[in-house]
Amino acid sequence: MNDIFTKARELGNMLTESELYERLSKARDAFDNDMEAREILFGYNECERRVQKLISEGGKDQQAFREANAALGEAVKKLEKNEVIKELINLESRFRNMTNQVINIIKATALGEEACSGSCSDCSGCH
Repeated sequence: MNDIFTKARELGNMLTESELYERLSKARDAFDNDMEAREILFGYNECERRVQKLISEGGKDQQAFREANAALGEAVKKLEKNEVIKELINLESRFRNMTNQVINIIKATALGEEACSGSCSDCSGCH
């Protein structure tokens, strides 16, 4: 059993040594050092919390909800325009997809199913 966990750690280390992870790490550093990007994300989170709070209160104050929803829409536009945030979100999504694909390969292999080769060129789609 220890061999399995050792191999899992090795695989985790391989993932963190990948080009994609290195790019993600640089994008995270860029975000951490970009005050404007951090303020935009903080503003978005605040708007989202406000909308969620109004929803949890049953939407009694429709005017407040409309205003909060409009503010959230504006916050989303700012997120979408910020290149640092866009790059970070893109790379986080790609890395998450890669790790999910690795997990799916491990599961399929363990169940005796045909595992994904990692190449999408001859694939009929992930299941």
